[in-house]
Amino acid sequence: MVSSPTPGAEALWGSAGREDEILQDLYEMGDTEGYVPFPQPGGLISWAGSNAGDSFYWRTGPADPDAWPVVVRGDNGDWSEFPVGAVEFLAGVYGRTIDVPGMPRGFPSDDPKVLGLSDRID
Repeated sequence: MVSSPTPGAEALWGSAGREDEILQDLYEMGDTEGYVPFPQPGGLISWAGSNAGDSFYWRTGPADPDAWPVVVRGDNGDWSEFPVGAVEFLAGVYGRTIDVPGMPRGFPSDDPKVLGLSDRID
């Protein structure tokens, strides 16, 4: 699920805010493999999560935000970094040109679908 704040209601940015709190807790326990939470320099900001417990972050930096790499914390505790933006990352995962260690086998399926909030799976 990709999070998207409503303009003017960023403080209510649900799941991404919870992921950032979890990241802070992991950091305080020394379980982030050197990654740090935002607003520290190079800190991570959550932008998506999977229903399998994987978390997806941008690693911030002084460069243009479009150049921020994607960092994945797998549900099994693996950390991986990809030198691409979010859109290129998602296209690569769904196009099977980017392999994310620790993701469930068979992900994505042979016929993946991207759904909006108003879409339903019957």
